Amino acid sequence: MEKLPPLAPVPPPTVQKSISHDEWESFLDAWILLLGIRIGASDSVFKEVVCKDESTSGFLSSFYQQLATTNEPGLRTGAKARTLRKLCFLLTRRLLLDAPTSPSGLLDWNVLGAMCSCYPSSPALKRLLSEAWDRHHEAITPSLEKAKSLVIKRLSIPNSPGNSEVMSDIRLLTILSSALPPCGQVLMAGSDFLDTLSDAYQSEKRVDFRKVLVANVYVGLISLLKGTKPNLSLLLDQLFSLKASAGVGTPTAKKEPTILSDLICSSDLLARLERYLIVHPQKRGQDLLSSLRSYRDESKAFHHRYQKQRKKTDKGKGRVPDLPTVGNMHVHRMSLVTQVQDLFPDLGSGYIVRLLDHYGDNPETVVAHLLDNSLPPELQELDRSEELPVSQTTSRHDPLPPHSTPPEIPSPPAPAPARKNIFDDDVDLAELARSADQTSQGKLRFGRGDPALTADAILADRSQHAVNKAAIMSALAAFDSDDDEHDDTYDVADVGGTVDGLTAATDAEADTDIRTRRAEDLDMTLFQAYKANPALFARDSATRRSQPRASLKRETGMTDEAIEGWGVMLARDSKRLAKLEDRFAMAAGAPGGALAQPELPSTAYRKPGPREDGESDSDSDQPSSASGGRG
Repeated sequence: MEKLPPLAPVPPPTVQKSISHDEWESFLDAWILLLGIRIGASDSVFKEVVCKDESTSGFLSSFYQQLATTNEPGLRTGAKARTLRKLCFLLTRRLLLDAPTSPSGLLDWNVLGAMCSCYPSSPALKRLLSEAWDRHHEAITPSLEKAKSLVIKRLSIPNSPGNSEVMSDIRLLTILSSALPPCGQVLMAGSDFLDTLSDAYQSEKRVDFRKVLVANVYVGLISLLKGTKPNLSLLLDQLFSLKASAGVGTPTAKKEPTILSDLICSSDLLARLERYLIVHPQKRGQDLLSSLRSYRDESKAFHHRYQKQRKKTDKGKGRVPDLPTVGNMHVHRMSLVTQVQDLFPDLGSGYIVRLLDHYGDNPETVVAHLLDNSLPPELQELDRSEELPVSQTTSRHDPLPPHSTPPEIPSPPAPAPARKNIFDDDVDLAELARSADQTSQGKLRFGRGDPALTADAILADRSQHAVNKAAIMSALAAFDSDDDEHDDTYDVADVGGTVDGLTAATDAEADTDIRTRRAEDLDMTLFQAYKANPALFARDSATRRSQPRASLKRETGMTDEAIEGWGVMLARDSKRLAKLEDRFAMAAGAPGGALAQPELPSTAYRKPGPREDGESDSDSDQPSSASGGRG
């Protein structure tokens, strides 16, 4: 059978920088095409050709290692890069699960750790690694043992210049153990690896290096509690070993940070161990847990809890970006971006805006340079997938708002408008009575203007008589006696008879009185029916269909529910019942049920007056109280 075209490995970062954008795009297209052919191959072709192709495993190994260790945008940004990552995962899954033999190139701990770095927090990756461990754990375990010996050898060299490489290897082992707990169990087997990390922690004072060591020990110890067969005894043995190395509980113990104190103070190891011991109690574990708690309280001053940094909310206080936001861009400028993006959909709107700025908002020139690949180097180095920033909901504060130079002189304020009055056109009687003397006009005086002038002199002075009389007559002619509201209380001619001396109540008071009288009449009607037959207010269907109830509903205009509710409330309120009893007694004999209090004659003494023929004294029918009076 013919062989498939080989896959070239991913070049290192130094080579990638010398590759042009178009050539890199052609590389991505070729890789995507060849990966798709291998993934879509039949089972027979896949087992006979793809699994024996060394270029496939070489490409996947180089891809994962380059993607995990470098930050080149060629493998991270863009739609083609995302497609390439997906196809690599699918092909790796088929090689690990469907290959008849173990693919040695993909089962190395470096490749598996880099793969975990490329797909962080992926449930599909964890399932794949779990299935791959079940099938190929015989090949993965020797690779992990080699990694342990390599790390132990490098950490045993004091002041080794390769500490950065050791940190990178330990990080990969930590990531791999977190995604695949059996790998952590292999690392924790034996005491040489853990003792080496403990000694390196004491000899190395750098905080970042110590964090890498603590993270690896934490993930490895936690992995002993995971899986179908947890190994609690190994976990307790390793903790006892670390406790003995730190000298916990001995009089010669030094008050200094150790890898055990950092582990129990900076992580939730003791909390996880406590939860496990609650389900699986063990005396040895409980004693160790209590002693480690005491040691944690003593070592809190040296460490702080490792916590993930919270993302700060954007309050709009950052620096303004050099690109305009989508909301602030002019519609015409946005249409130019759309024209270019229709031809090159892989370009971001922010990158197109930078091209338009460089070529003076000429989309034809931009398209021509893109087709000829003749862009300047400074534009080729930019991120082609850059998008325009989204407009913020909160307005940004400008620390230097623009001011006019020199500052504008404030214009004088406009005069306040003159207030109008309905009495502006009225004749002022004070002006008419003001003296005609020019020297005295416009002056305000208190008291008499001329103290020597008497009333006789004023009446005798006829020099201004005609003028004063004309002024008075003109004022009287201008005065309207009906300008105010006319009071027709005593206009008999207008009302056509005598006028009632009582002041009429307002409309609101009259309405209130009418409603009050209606309510009282309604209460009396209901109470009369209640006194006559209390069963009329029963709450059953027979009473509701009876003729008396229907008559009461027509008379009062109330519903069955309202009538029955009135009866219930009356039975509950004894004061109201007594009040209605009194009113019913007072209304006895009055027409229509109205109140009819008997009139009581006056008993005051009145002197009998002369009688006229045909009249009778009003007091003649009453017994005289003259003899019994106080006079």
